Amino acid sequence: MAAISVQVPLLVFMALLATSARAAEPSAVEQRAREDLDRQLQEMVKTPPPEIVISFEGLPGAGTSRGYKLVEADFLVNGQPLAIPGLDKLNGPGLHRLAVLTVEEGSYTLVSHVTYANESWNLFSEESGFLWKLTASVTVQVQRGLRARVRVLPAINPTAPDPRLKLKLSHDVKAEMTAAMADVAIPDVPDAGAPVAAVAQAPAKPTPPPVTAPISPTPPVATPVKTVEAPEQGPVAPAKLLLKVLAGKRPAAATVYVKSATGAPQRVMVDRKARKPVEVMLPPGEYRLDVLSQGYLAQTRKVTLSREAVPTVSFTLAKAPVSKSQKVRLKKEVVELPRMPRFAEKQAAPRNGTTAGLALLMDMFVRDEKLRLRIEGHTDNRERPAAAARKTLSEARAAAVAKALVDAGLDASRIETVGLGDTRPKAPNLLPRGRELNRRVEFVLVRKE
Repeated sequence: MAAISVQVPLLVFMALLATSARAAEPSAVEQRAREDLDRQLQEMVKTPPPEIVISFEGLPGAGTSRGYKLVEADFLVNGQPLAIPGLDKLNGPGLHRLAVLTVEEGSYTLVSHVTYANESWNLFSEESGFLWKLTASVTVQVQRGLRARVRVLPAINPTAPDPRLKLKLSHDVKAEMTAAMADVAIPDVPDAGAPVAAVAQAPAKPTPPPVTAPISPTPPVATPVKTVEAPEQGPVAPAKLLLKVLAGKRPAAATVYVKSATGAPQRVMVDRKARKPVEVMLPPGEYRLDVLSQGYLAQTRKVTLSREAVPTVSFTLAKAPVSKSQKVRLKKEVVELPRMPRFAEKQAAPRNGTTAGLALLMDMFVRDEKLRLRIEGHTDNRERPAAAARKTLSEARAAAVAKALVDAGLDASRIETVGLGDTRPKAPNLLPRGRELNRRVEFVLVRKE
């Protein structure tokens, strides 16, 4: 009862203060009274920090005979990306948790980008091979003691008159209390603070807050967002990459696999109608980009991303050969190209115009990551007076061709070189034509188990 006798005069005093029309700043006594009231209210309501739980609802029918498959997804909270599960998991039915965030009071905007493809093939369906690039956003206001549950909801619109409208994306938001209020009446004190929006209350057991880094409310600041699922791999502010894929001078449809030293490859679908470069947001670091397109030779590039620059990586595709005589031939483990590099006498670099066949070799290595290559250099028996000098020249020839492949994007760790001098002639050295054939390199496959 002693506690009640102290509180009641204080609350009456505060009510009188609130109803008095004073233009001057509150006195020191009034300020202390307000602070004392705030302290009492905080004791009556145990308020943990705000939480935001973000989940993704798998599209009904995705990955099944209906053909809809999620091929790209990224989610940003106040401009900061979330670390999310793999696409294989998100393609499954049901609710998939993306993140549990412990944040400060304020306003937060979730922007969701997803891309679905229809991988089923039906000659009479205008949806075959179609891509749906969907974007939606939602803003939630959170305060202490509240948990906001946000669901990302892709859905099928079966009555859409246009196939472009067949899929849609929306959000669903619910709020719940994270702490029960004490059984004490809280007085209504006018002008004691900003009005609080009514929130549907659902009973919930208090749970310990997840180990996350805070996100600042709008306007955003550079505070990293971490998810409960992978706190050791929390996302950082992203870097931007621009992708352009051309066939001649026109855009081409292609799949670009973005690979890093850690993590699973990401797949980026490039539309043949894309007139502008495709934007890809990634954490800063080193990446390898493999591009594959039906009817064209595969290519690869290396790129280093930072937040200070926005590089543009362009691929100009070459048509895959149709004639058997223009394709790669294998004799045991030796690769024979339709046009092998040729060398002038005593020169280490290949002749101009004789390295076009290396594109076929690149195509093999992009499509099969287990392949390794040994490049063997050779000379004729007259290019240098001494055997040691001829061996050195043959090593330089192998190294020059290896450099051409590395410059085209092949990882140097997949190549080894060796010089054999004139010890393995391919033709008699007595004739000029025979010596020309002996000035060569050979490609030997080494498969990694």
